Amino acid sequence: MSDENQVVEADPSDDEIVADVLNGGDGGAGNRNILELPVRVVVSIGSAKITVQKLLELTQETVIDLEQLIDDPVDIFVGDRLIAKGELVEATDNENGIGVKLLEIVRIGN
Repeated sequence: MSDENQVVEADPSDDEIVADVLNGGDGGAGNRNILELPVRVVVSIGSAKITVQKLLELTQETVIDLEQLIDDPVDIFVGDRLIAKGELVEATDNENGIGVKLLEIVRIGN
């Protein structure tokens, strides 16, 4: 058999493993300790729709009005998966920082 016909399976990336776990799988990680994998948590405070014209007119001092209200819960994502909702608070480990307090776990795994 020639080398051209051999299929080489690549190990899944950390992101693929985390996505599989969030979908209820075992991560397909074999003997790797998937509980030690780092994941990036993204907190989305809001969004806005603007025209291309407005986009082209943006300057350093422009304020973009979001569709959400200041007291609305924020969405918390791992990858593209919504995992929780929360509220913004002062960070406990950084006196000038910001944190998020979980209000509701949406769904992790099955």
